[in-house]
Amino acid sequence: MFEGSSGNGVRARSDPIAPHIAPPRRLAPRLVLPGLQRSHEPGATIYAQGEPAEFIYQVISGVVRTITVHRDGRRIVHGFHLPGEIFGLERETIHHCSAEAVGETRLVQYPVGRLNALAERDKDAAGELWSSLLVSRDRTAERFMYIMHGTAFERLAHFLIDLAWRTRSGRRLELPMSRYDIADYLGLSSETVSRTFTALRTRGLISTSGRQVRLLSDEILRLGERLAADVEDGPHWPRTVP
Repeated sequence: MFEGSSGNGVRARSDPIAPHIAPPRRLAPRLVLPGLQRSHEPGATIYAQGEPAEFIYQVISGVVRTITVHRDGRRIVHGFHLPGEIFGLERETIHHCSAEAVGETRLVQYPVGRLNALAERDKDAAGELWSSLLVSRDRTAERFMYIMHGTAFERLAHFLIDLAWRTRSGRRLELPMSRYDIADYLGLSSETVSRTFTALRTRGLISTSGRQVRLLSDEILRLGERLAADVEDGPHWPRTVP
């Protein structure tokens, strides 16, 4: 399962949001950036590492992955940016990584040079943009913690729960990214990702059909809550797969 790329974004299903995964603290900002809209084909490069960081972007539809490819060919997926989320703002004048469309993707492109004017004109917009940056920072810190200290089981479970939170998709979600994308994001091999999906299914925690995943058990939801709390309190996860 999860071979190749899908042309669809992460699509919410009709199930109501389960109490354990009601949208918490890490949702996309309400800000909608004005600017030029662009469409990108699956796999298209939005910007490349080292290029001038002249624009920021907001996802309208589809999913964007940000990546770094090392000289030896190893790839790191830094993040997946979903509809409503903003990416591409850099502290320096160049991009520190590349951004690619996972599937058919539509974006708003907004010039970095106009951010100060936007902030002066619309204080609410400035606040939402700042909130977006803080959310992105917190998500990066959280990912680092569970990749450094979590088992493969915990990493994948947390990835699925985080995706459900961010998409408001309740217990059902559809994955637009391949297992190779997920592996490079979680710091695992694609084979380990496949085995861990099997382990989650065997435990009765999820069911899958193609790219569709359904969270079946409150055990996986409680695991997600515990991992999120551990990010704030310090890591003390078990080192063995439950």
